[in-house]
Amino acid sequence: MNLKFTAAQGERVEVCFEPVGTTFSLVDGESIYLRTPMESVASLEIVSWPNGVGVWVPYPGTGEYAILDSEGEELDTL
Repeated sequence: MNLKFTAAQGERVEVCFEPVGTTFSLVDGESIYLRTPMESVASLEIVSWPNGVGVWVPYPGTGEYAILDSEGEELDTL
């Protein structure tokens, strides 16, 4: 399953994937995706603050989580 994170038009947002701290800055409608197994979605912890989102994945380092750009290209794995 791909979960989409998008900056609002005209805004900037930081998306941080924890516990490793991989962070992406998105601006003006840019998007990234977290590819995660369907059974892990309920275990994700998502925390927001002004202009930022933190996404905590369970059991990082398993290779089950990929961060993709808006074209579907892999940027990183957690």
